[in-house]
Amino acid sequence: MAKKKESKQKKMTTRVDFTPMVDMMMLLITFFMLVGSLQKPQAMHLTMPAKDDNMQAEDKDKSKTENTITLYLAADNKLYYYVVDHKDDFGKPELLKETTWGKEGIREVLRNHRHAPTKVLMDAKNQLDTWFNNLPKTQQEANDSVYNRAMIMIKKGHVDIVENGQLNKSRYEKVDKDMKNYEETNMVPTLAVNIKPLDNSNYDNLVTILDEMQICCIGKYVIDKVNDKDMPILEGNGIKLQ
Repeated sequence: MAKKKESKQKKMTTRVDFTPMVDMMMLLITFFMLVGSLQKPQAMHLTMPAKDDNMQAEDKDKSKTENTITLYLAADNKLYYYVVDHKDDFGKPELLKETTWGKEGIREVLRNHRHAPTKVLMDAKNQLDTWFNNLPKTQQEANDSVYNRAMIMIKKGHVDIVENGQLNKSRYEKVDKDMKNYEETNMVPTLAVNIKPLDNSNYDNLVTILDEMQICCIGKYVIDKVNDKDMPILEGNGIKLQ
């Protein structure tokens, strides 16, 4: 009887497939890159006052007062504005004026402010828009950051960067290189706006006034609460606070 051949047991080789691990690592790298970029602190561009050691304190106060307007948002969609020429005049009820909303109201007030009219900035923005809109689509995408940077310059008073519907690139580059110190004499006065909603005003009016800030190219504005200094102005005109 023939002997039965003993079967040799095959040795199994152990092989670890790292393909799923590589895929997982790539997903994790992508995830952490995305999360890391989202967690970066967001910065807000602030317009700081120029430092001029040669300007007297009285002149600084006068310039700050003349170029400031206070807006009061009241009940029943009422809107008031307050402009003074000297800081000592603040608090006089008779200086408070009522206006309306829209193009013929508050926008006209801001456009034609007697010391810092925004119509100069608005005209510069229109020229910048003309230059940008006349660019081919491919160049518009390439110059998008230039447009946004130029808008910041215009809101600061650098209206000389545009001329005859064109961007003056040489002036733009000079301002971009050193915006804080570049030829301060070429800057036009810019308006600072204090927005003070009363407790009985509505949220829609606040949104509307913020839209007007963008339309009028106003880069310096603040939303503030009514304080004790505002009381004589409002009460002197019979305006209800609540």
